[in-house]
Amino acid sequence: MSAPLFYASPDSFESDRITLGKEESNHAARVLRLKAGAPVIVVDGLGTAYRGEIVKCTGRSPVQIKFYSEIRNFGEPSVRLTLAAGFSTADKFDTVIQKGTELGVKRFVPLVTSKSKVSLDDPKRAHRKVLRLEKIVRSAVKQCRRSYCPEISVPGTVTNFLNQTDREATNLVFHIGPNTVPFDRLEWDKKPKRVSVMVGPESGFSDEEVEAAVEAGYRVISLGERVLRTETAGPVVCALIMNALGELR
Repeated sequence: MSAPLFYASPDSFESDRITLGKEESNHAARVLRLKAGAPVIVVDGLGTAYRGEIVKCTGRSPVQIKFYSEIRNFGEPSVRLTLAAGFSTADKFDTVIQKGTELGVKRFVPLVTSKSKVSLDDPKRAHRKVLRLEKIVRSAVKQCRRSYCPEISVPGTVTNFLNQTDREATNLVFHIGPNTVPFDRLEWDKKPKRVSVMVGPESGFSDEEVEAAVEAGYRVISLGERVLRTETAGPVVCALIMNALGELR
């Protein structure tokens, strides 16, 4: 049986000791009912996991852990995958973040497109949304047992995102329409180190946005004739890419 995995912020580490936060301490002591001496793994969200054992787990006090080894890139894929997805309403984007994290996405970029049903009129609201999504990321990181908490960018426009295009990466925009390449016919010259993927909202990208992506070096890819919901399309695309690159073996 695998040792329980917990998250601790980098400032919780001191010498060879780790102090869990209130929520994680409660989970260890009151939910899992762990005792001193229990083996655990703690991840810092920056790509490192620490194996150790609980040395203090009493009452409502913070749980303290002594670690004895470090593992870099614990549970992490070798490819850096960026998912730029249409920012959606309600909790649909929560699903994109959760499933994308489980599949190994390193960076999420919420896109406000010409067909989006959300706007950037309230920066404070957008910031609060990102903070909530970061909490979802931490939970998903623990569930799938990886050590890096993906970055979540502040929601931005397609233009702003394309202005930051890494032309040395493999860049793909998924779209339904003519002149697209079916995913199963996509040829990979070699296993890329970085992949950037654009997935639109339920109504898709506009023709102008797709043209701008092509000008920025993106290839237009399709998943067939069926229209997927935005909370389905993002995770499906990530799973297909990770499988094609051998990351799901």
